[in-house]
Amino acid sequence: MKRNSLVAYEDATPEVKAIYDEIMETMGEPEVFNVFKVLGANATILRAVWSMLKGTLIEGEIPPLLKQLILFRISVITGNKYCESLHAHAACNIDPTFTYDDLIALSEGQELEKLPSSFRVAIEIVTEAAINPKGIEDESFEFEEELRDEGFSESEIDELMAQAYFGVMMSLITDAYEIPLESPLPVPAL
Repeated sequence: MKRNSLVAYEDATPEVKAIYDEIMETMGEPEVFNVFKVLGANATILRAVWSMLKGTLIEGEIPPLLKQLILFRISVITGNKYCESLHAHAACNIDPTFTYDDLIALSEGQELEKLPSSFRVAIEIVTEAAINPKGIEDESFEFEEELRDEGFSESEIDELMAQAYFGVMMSLITDAYEIPLESPLPVPAL
């Protein structure tokens, strides 16, 4: 398996460059993240991963901060330093009052007073779904009812559950390819 083989913008095919351009414009970043560069040799797969990321993480009804906090927690629990770094960067950009220590405390299950109850419940449930998907089948785990009680609609519950499978998929990709961390993104202490 190829590892750390990143396709730079200037080395990409015209089709991949077009996808890179869309990614940079949509994400408001001056460069494509390494997770996309590692897929740059195959425009079809790059497009598929980008489409899933865009549909799951960027579009939708769930607040972007909640999505980033969920994915950060999944990344910490799975030990995925690449995703942890990206989601810390994104969460801190969305809400600059968050520190990396806040994010770690949240990932360890500590309650942060600045987060609404609905965020805390969603983070816990979606993380459980990602880490232990069979656990949400337990009859005593009424995750849909808990999310409804916090004010989430059926559509939003589906979107939250999409964070679980997206987090698992991206952890698999980034771990399998051993993608190097970008800088100057916040790099977790190892």
